[in-house]
Amino acid sequence: MKLTRSIKRLLPTSLFGRALLILILPVVILQLMVAYIFYERHWDSVVRNLSDAAAGNIGLIVNEFERVRIIDGETKAQEHVRWLGQAMGMRVEFRADPAARLGRTDQNHFREFRNHLDRGIDFPVSVRRVNQDRHVLVSLKTPEGLINITMDRKRLASSTTYIFILWMVTTALLLTVIAVIFLRNQIRPIVQLARAAEQFGLGQDVQEYHPRGASEVRRAGRAFMTMADRVRRAVQSRTEMLAGISHDLRTPLTRMKLEIEMGKIDTATREALGSDIEEMRHMIDEYLDFARGDAGEAMESVDITALLEDIVESYKRQQRDVAFAPAEKINLMLRPQAVRRCLQNIIDNALRYGKVAHVSLESSATFVRIKVLDEGVGIPENMHVDVFKPFMRLDASRNVKTGGVGLGLSIARDVAQSHGGDVTLENQRDIKGTITGFEVTVRLPRAMVRD
Repeated sequence: MKLTRSIKRLLPTSLFGRALLILILPVVILQLMVAYIFYERHWDSVVRNLSDAAAGNIGLIVNEFERVRIIDGETKAQEHVRWLGQAMGMRVEFRADPAARLGRTDQNHFREFRNHLDRGIDFPVSVRRVNQDRHVLVSLKTPEGLINITMDRKRLASSTTYIFILWMVTTALLLTVIAVIFLRNQIRPIVQLARAAEQFGLGQDVQEYHPRGASEVRRAGRAFMTMADRVRRAVQSRTEMLAGISHDLRTPLTRMKLEIEMGKIDTATREALGSDIEEMRHMIDEYLDFARGDAGEAMESVDITALLEDIVESYKRQQRDVAFAPAEKINLMLRPQAVRRCLQNIIDNALRYGKVAHVSLESSATFVRIKVLDEGVGIPENMHVDVFKPFMRLDASRNVKTGGVGLGLSIARDVAQSHGGDVTLENQRDIKGTITGFEVTVRLPRAMVRD
C-alpha cells in the first residue's frame, strides 16, 4: 500500500501529463528492449564475425610470410605479403630490428579481435588505434623484428550500428514532439470546459465558451451549456415567481381587508370572501406546482399512448371537447405525474382559448411528439418566446378565472426539458394565410441519454 502511494505521488496529476506518459512510456520501453536485443544478439554476432575475418586475414599474411621466407628469402617474402595485404585492404610494413618492442595495447577495445589473434598466431601481438581512431595498427613481434599491419577500423566495428541508434532516438524524439502537440490540442478544450464550469460555479456569465475538441468533449460541453441554461432559467423563474406571488396575492388580500373593515359581514360578503379565498388557493396550488416541478418523482417506463388516453377520458367525463387519435403503443422513460401535469396545462390552455383540443401522437427513431391543436386565434409569432416566461398572460387582466396565473406553459416547458425534450408553438393557417388554430408540440426523447 505504501509503495502504491509512493508511485502515485511520482506520477503526474494533470490529464496532459498522464496521457503523455501513457503514450511515451510504451515507446521508450519498446526501444530499450530493441536496443538491448540488438546489442546483445546482433552487435555481438557482427563484432565476432568481423574480428574472426580480420584475424584470419592477418593469420594468412603471417603464414604466407613464413612460407615464402623459407623458400625465396626475406626480401621476396616481404614483397609477397605487401602485395597480399594490399589485396586484402591492409598495409603491411616491416621493421628489421630484433630489439624492437611492441607498442601499448588498447585494453578497452577490440577484445574479441585480440582473443582471435592470440588463438591463431604464435607471436606476441599488440593492437591499438591510430590516425584519430580511424585505423587499427596490429604489431607482431618476430625474431627478425616487427610486422606492422594497418587496416581500417570499419573492419572490426560496424558504423551502421550508431546510425541505427541515431535513427531510433531521432524517431522517438519526433514522435514525442508530435504527441505533445496533438495532446495539447486535445487537452485544451477540456481545460476550457473546466474553466467555464468554475466560472459558472462562481456565478459569472459563461457566454464566450464554445464546445471544441473531440466528439466526447464537445458532447460534454454541449451538455454543460444546456445544464447551465436550465439552471439560469430555473433561478430566473423562481425569482419571477416570488415577484408574481407578491403581486397576485396583494389584490384578493386587499379586497378581504376592505370588506372586513367595512363592518358587518353579510351573505354576499361571505361569498365574496369565499371566492377570494378560493382564488388564492388556486394561485397557491399553481405556485407550488411550479416551484416543486418534478422533484421527488422517479423515472419509470410508461406507455405514453395509454397515458394520453387516460388524460383525454378524464376531460370527456367533464363534458370537455377533447379528442385523441388512436396510436400505437410506445413506452418511454419519464415521470408520469410530471408529464400528466405538463399535458393537462397545454390542453387547459387549448380549451380556454380555442374551445376544443385535438390530441395526436407521432413518433420517429429518436423522438416522440405529442401535438395539441385548438381552433383559437393563436398567439402572435413575436410572443412565442415570451409566453413561456412565468406569469406571462395574454389576458391583460389579472383575473385567474379568465387567464390563469401564467404558469401553465412555463411548467410544461420545464417538465419537457427535464426529460431532454422541449415544447414548441405554431400557428395553423389556411391557404389565404388566415389563422385557423394553434398547435403546441411536446417533444420527448424515446430513450434517456446514456454514455
